[in-house]
Amino acid sequence: MAEEQGGLDKPCLQDSSSSEDASRSIVRVQEAHILQERKIGVFGAISLIVNKIVGAGIFSTPASIFQLSGSPGMALILWVIAGAISTCGAMVMLEFGTSIPRSGGMKVYLERSYSPKLLCTCIYLFYCAVLQTPASNAITAASYLLKTASVESTTWRLRGLAIGAVSFAVGVHSIAPRVGRKLQDVLGALKLFILLFIVCTGFAALGGHVRGDKPHNFDISTSFKGTSNNGYNIGTALLDAIFSFQGYDNVNAVLSEVHNPQRTLRIALPTAMGSVTVLYVLANIAYFAGISREEFLHSDLTIAASLFNNVFGQSAAVKALPALVAISAIGHLLSVAFTVSRVLQELAKDGITPFPNILMQNRPFKAPIVCLAIYLGIAIFFICTPPAGDAFDFVVSLGTYPTVFLLTLVTIGLIKLRLDRSDNFQSSFKVPWAILVFYLAGNIVGLVFHLNLTNIC
Repeated sequence: MAEEQGGLDKPCLQDSSSSEDASRSIVRVQEAHILQERKIGVFGAISLIVNKIVGAGIFSTPASIFQLSGSPGMALILWVIAGAISTCGAMVMLEFGTSIPRSGGMKVYLERSYSPKLLCTCIYLFYCAVLQTPASNAITAASYLLKTASVESTTWRLRGLAIGAVSFAVGVHSIAPRVGRKLQDVLGALKLFILLFIVCTGFAALGGHVRGDKPHNFDISTSFKGTSNNGYNIGTALLDAIFSFQGYDNVNAVLSEVHNPQRTLRIALPTAMGSVTVLYVLANIAYFAGISREEFLHSDLTIAASLFNNVFGQSAAVKALPALVAISAIGHLLSVAFTVSRVLQELAKDGITPFPNILMQNRPFKAPIVCLAIYLGIAIFFICTPPAGDAFDFVVSLGTYPTVFLLTLVTIGLIKLRLDRSDNFQSSFKVPWAILVFYLAGNIVGLVFHLNLTNIC
């Protein structure tokens, strides 16, 4: 599709073979009604990545990873490995993004790498529309909002607030898209500030400013004491850590709205991933600096709240933390609503979705309102339909395995394009082969292990 506005009634199909073009119906609309403006700069791109990666998990997931790994030393090693694997994945996204700087993300990369393209597009449509449900973060936001208000949590209170949180994200992006982008930027910066504050609190704990006994989790004689010798537990802990970094492909999904996308991506991806990885590792060091092993195993608070309790006591910071966690989860909802709706719009431009002329429109507020409404409807379905408990946990985790599977296919596709000299695939950035192989191996191990976990469960 042309980058400039001007022509009317032009076909809006993406590149494809002539046989596939013949099999699709030509979608004709006014280009002025579907073209997005390139308004996202470097900071906006960074906030899209940070908001997708940093949800509520970093405030509680470290506890489960410690419980599975058995020792502070092993838990930190797993976080470093997970960060390294995810950073390699971000480099894969950087190579593809600088080569194909347009919206669609993994959809576009799969179509570029494999045939038939229509099959890849249809698979991605199902993944994007159904499996990228925000139900988990919506429920998390609702839970912490209730804690902030000191209101008893019930199933329908949780669901009602969760629907309200998703509706807020969709409403802002639908009616005031510029406000939605600005809010994303603010919340992205706020998340980094919260993580930095946790890190500084950890340094205070390392300096001895802890109420009660010092944990001594970093003593040479005790840091690896109790490390699990169960491969299943270690593998599960590593998967949990890797999943905490998912979202580095987020800005690739909206590159057509990014100003100078190749340059912006080269700055934003390394900056976002480097910042998040370093802060995640330092945040875990902070937790272990101020929290004993017993608290890690038995605390009924988030780990961040336990840290603040031990350093500051029952202060305003501790009471404010549930609100900050809720805000972090809402930032994730804003980010996912923004990108998923635009990928659905790209799929409509291909003529793959039902009623493509309607789905691809940006009127009246220069936002894909119909795609956002579809996203909201699917979110409400997954929030309300499953019963509370294990069934809900199963449903909201459905997207985990497909995400890793698609990332693996994208990586294999990049290798395929590089080896096929007749394809003439070019990019201004190339991932070193060692990193590419390491990331592919990490994804394959994750796929096999996750499949075994599913069978065991």
